[in-house]
Amino acid sequence: MAGELFLTGITGTGFDAGAVVQQIMQIKSIPLQRLQQEKTQLQARLTSLGNLSGAIGDFLSLFENLDLDKIFRGKKAEVSNPDVLSATVTGDAPTVEFSVTVNRLAQTEIRVSNGGVSDLSATFGSSGTLTITYNTGTSTETFSVDYTAGQTLEDLVNAINSAQDRVRASVYYDGTAYRLMLSERGVENSTVETDTASGVYAIEVSGLPSELGTGLDTLQPARNAEIVIGSGSPITSPSNTFENVITGITLTVKTTGSATVTVTEDYSGVTGFLEEFVSNYNGIVELVDSLTRGEEALFAGENLITGVKFGMAERLEPLIELGVLNYSGDTGKISVDTDRLKDLLSTDPGRVKRALGDLRSAFTPFLEVQKDTFRSFENTYRDRIDRIEDRINQLARRLAQEELVLRREYSRLEAFIAQAQELRERLRQFMITLSEMTGGERS
Repeated sequence: MAGELFLTGITGTGFDAGAVVQQIMQIKSIPLQRLQQEKTQLQARLTSLGNLSGAIGDFLSLFENLDLDKIFRGKKAEVSNPDVLSATVTGDAPTVEFSVTVNRLAQTEIRVSNGGVSDLSATFGSSGTLTITYNTGTSTETFSVDYTAGQTLEDLVNAINSAQDRVRASVYYDGTAYRLMLSERGVENSTVETDTASGVYAIEVSGLPSELGTGLDTLQPARNAEIVIGSGSPITSPSNTFENVITGITLTVKTTGSATVTVTEDYSGVTGFLEEFVSNYNGIVELVDSLTRGEEALFAGENLITGVKFGMAERLEPLIELGVLNYSGDTGKISVDTDRLKDLLSTDPGRVKRALGDLRSAFTPFLEVQKDTFRSFENTYRDRIDRIEDRINQLARRLAQEELVLRREYSRLEAFIAQAQELRERLRQFMITLSEMTGGERS
């Protein structure tokens, strides 16, 4: 039974039952060892198939995610003086060059109460409601903030900031008094430009605590950014960003000055795709070679694996005919002829686009079939491994039972031999004693 203890080789008989059982079990375990070796080999093949299947899946995804219209519609912008402005473009932008003069940057309006307190610990003597009006240029937004006697200027600042997100309140010290300062939170929120003479402001208030005065003074006027493109009329923006000043072109100004913006075709998406294509292709070629070349290769001579490599090579014709792809017959790997590609993209991009469309049409169904095929083989290998594991477990249990029986039997045999040897020794001693008793007498 489980937990039995067998002590062998300690009887002095020269017969070690444990060693005998161990030798017998080694012979009986040969089928188990073969099953374990087979399982190890199958697992190695399954792992290799998984790596190949994964690489094929990644290659297929490259084509599935390919947007030919997008990568051939790319544009890029260069700015002669990036300290003055920056430019971003979309595929809808025209190829064009134009000058930009930045006359003015946008700035927020900052206003302060015309009265103040001499000490931040000073409190208001009465209660009331402060009303803030924010003019966006197309509408006005009003916010009300209550204050009470005994509150401080800092209490009012915190209440204003908690009540709305258009105006930022803070404390302004002018050297003699602490005043309430109100500034726009975002320069882009309002198109209003401060006009003191006409009384036009982005920020206005009413109901100030008497300690803070009766109104607001302007520290900084609100200004819209202003640029001129070429010799055209001034263009303004509430922020320093001018969106779609020309279709697909957005400018962000940084300082006053002039710069030239040049928009050209951008085929980096095309070259990027081809670089990924070559990397994926060559990666699969290397993987296939490692699995099939040499006598020790896991899949040496198996056409199922080598067929992936040759099948891909047969589908390179669109790019080879175009002259943008180099193929090595020795290694089976490919590379891009960058000079030829650059020349074609500048002279006939439509031809490159058609070739890539043909390439996608050739590779996509082939890779889909290969991916499904190897998934099926992976499942087959998993099933075989599961069946072998079941056989290993069954055989291991049977061998454990057989070992237990053998240890019992050989332990008994060892004990019997020990008893027989003890009996023989006793007989020998008896014969010696008897001989001494009779053999020493004289007639």
